[in-house]
Parts: sequence; structure tokens; C-alpha cells
Amino acid sequence: MDEITSEIDSLNSEVIDQMTNWVEMLGGGEIGKYVVAGAVLLFVFVLKRVLALGVIGSLRKLAHQHKHSTAAHVLDAFEAPIQLLVILGGVYFAIEILDLPENFDAVLFELIGIFATFSVFWALFRSIEPLAMSFNNLAWRFGGGLGDDLRQFFIRAVKTLIVVIGVVVLLENWGLDVSAFLGGLGLAGMAVALAAKDSVANVFGGLTILADNLYKRGDWIETPQFEGTVEVVGLRATKVRTFAKALVTMPNAQIVDSPVINWSRMTHRRIKMVIGVEYRTTADQIEKIVDDIRSFLKNDDDVAQTDVAQMVHLSDFGASSINIDLYYFTTTTDWVTWRDIRNRHIIAFKRIVEDNDAAFAFPSQSLYVETLPEKMTDNTNDDRAETSRKIG
Repeated sequence: MDEITSEIDSLNSEVIDQMTNWVEMLGGGEIGKYVVAGAVLLFVFVLKRVLALGVIGSLRKLAHQHKHSTAAHVLDAFEAPIQLLVILGGVYFAIEILDLPENFDAVLFELIGIFATFSVFWALFRSIEPLAMSFNNLAWRFGGGLGDDLRQFFIRAVKTLIVVIGVVVLLENWGLDVSAFLGGLGLAGMAVALAAKDSVANVFGGLTILADNLYKRGDWIETPQFEGTVEVVGLRATKVRTFAKALVTMPNAQIVDSPVINWSRMTHRRIKMVIGVEYRTTADQIEKIVDDIRSFLKNDDDVAQTDVAQMVHLSDFGASSINIDLYYFTTTTDWVTWRDIRNRHIIAFKRIVEDNDAAFAFPSQSLYVETLPEKMTDNTNDDRAETSRKIG
């Protein structure tokens, strides 16, 4: 490190000596200094454009040609900070040539140092998102939505770290005792930590969700509090869009401590229904209906045939029907496709019942009257007699 510093100091001295010679060639004096300083600034601005349009532009095109999009985006991120560093270098050498008052020089050099430090951390800050693109190969192994959430978490964490380190370095450059300041923050941090224990619990809850792959963006989940589609898996809270299109924000700590059903992880989607046929349906008809339904399900490509149950049985004698219980699964888990399959099956089951000369039962009730009141019987007989006279 010392060798690098000495080399930079040596190069700096050589450049300043060369510019001093140019001033002497112009006759010296204040006019010569201003001319050389202006020439240096002009050269720097031209160099800035050459770097932006020439060097960096050519490297960017080369990266795109070789399908290295990450490198191209990193060059885009470095472009503005590098231009700022070049301008600061030109201003530095111009100030050295002008030989301004010592106090003024010290202030300007201090500002140049601050902006140079800022440029370095600015470049790092801007490069995080392009570099995070290479994180996708690892993150997407956890799933599309979760991979994106991990990448965003990585970006936010690293950006925060860069900002903190940058602020500390800038404070050190200003001559502030950062170690004492951080020590004071440590004492205050204990009180803040106690006050923010719920927030810390939510952060650890978010990390648990990511580590356990509990769910990811786009998943359909159900908890005792809500049900819907996950839109954001944040570090503090999860945002879920309910089926009523309302947005629910739930702290991660509460979600982790609750049972969570992830319906998007279904391997198959279930269909349950009961078919009730009339009591006047014969045993042979019922047996044929059950066999036909079983045959239909076994030959349907949309019905899962392995790893899951497929049951069609007579279940019980109902109040007004003999019930056939159906329990099976579809190969798809998509809700809309599942509804289309269920719709098609209901029509098919209706046809099977009709093809066997049977009918579906509907709720009914029979009322048997043993005797009628005497007055009601007399009135009934009178009505029958009156009707006979009219007919006669």
C-alpha cells in the first residue's frame, strides 16, 4: 500500500512540474497560470466526453455483443462517478497551478477529497443493482417470486451497508471522532432496541420466511387472519392481495407464529360432490350408474390416476335420495381450469344418470292423513254432489 501511495505522489509531482514548465514557457506570471489552468480544465472536459462516449461506450457495446449484460450495466453505473472523478482531478491540478492562498487551497482540497470519496461510494452504490443480476442464478433456485424477493433484500442490505460506511468515512475526513460517536450510539442503541423489539422480531420473521421458503410472491396463501395472493415479501411485513382485491399488510412475526396454508404448493386439486338419485331407481340402475362414473373418471386425462385417491361409492340413504359420493383429484391446480373440468364433469354425470333411465332426486316430503275432520268431510261430499248435478 505504501508503494502505491509513493507512486501516486511521484506521478502527481511529475504532472505538477510539467504544468509549471508550461507556465514558464508562456512567460510565467498570473496570466500564464490562468491560461494553463484553463487549458487543463478544457482538457479534462474533453477527456470526460471521450471516456463517456468512446472508452465506456465501446466497452458497453462489446459487452452487449458478447451477451454480458451485467458488465454493460456495471459500466453504465460507473460512468457518471468516473466523469466526476476526472473533473475533480482537473480542478485539483488547476488549483495547484493557480497557487491560491494557503487557507483557500486547504478548503478547496478538502472539498475535492470529500467529493472524491463520495464518487467512489456513489459508484459502488450504483453498481449494486447490476451486480445483483448475477445473484439471480442462485436466487431463482428458490423459485421465481422468492428469488426476486431475495435479490431485493440483498440489494437493500448492501446499499444500506455502503451508505453507512460512506457516511463514516466522510465524517472521518471531516476530522470527526466517529469511534466515540458510534460508542455513544451503542448506549442509545440499547434503548432503541428495547423500544423496537417488535420491529426486530418482524425482521427475523422475514428472514425465516426467506430461509424456510414458506411462500413467495404470487403464491396463494391462507392464514387464520386472511387469504389471498402474496404481492410483496418485505423485510418487515408481507403484503397480500385478498380475493376481494383489498391489500392486507401483515407483520412477518405474526405470520411466522401462525399456521400458513400455501395453496400454490398443491400437487393436485380436489373435487368433492354428492349425486342423489331417486328412491324409485332400481339396484341394477344404481350399480350401472356407479360403474359408468368410475369408468368415465379412469379414462379422463384431466383426472389424476396415481398418488391420490379416486373414489365413487354409494354413501347413504338420504331423506329424499340415494346418495353417490364422488371424491377425486384433477391433474391441474389452476383454479380456472379446475372449474372448467368440474363444469364438464357435472354435465357428463347428468348424461350418465339420464342414459340409465334414472333421474336426480330433489328434496320432497310426503304427507299421509289417516282421517279428516267430520265437517271437512261433509263439505267435501257437498262439493262432489254439486259438481255431479252440474255435470248431469
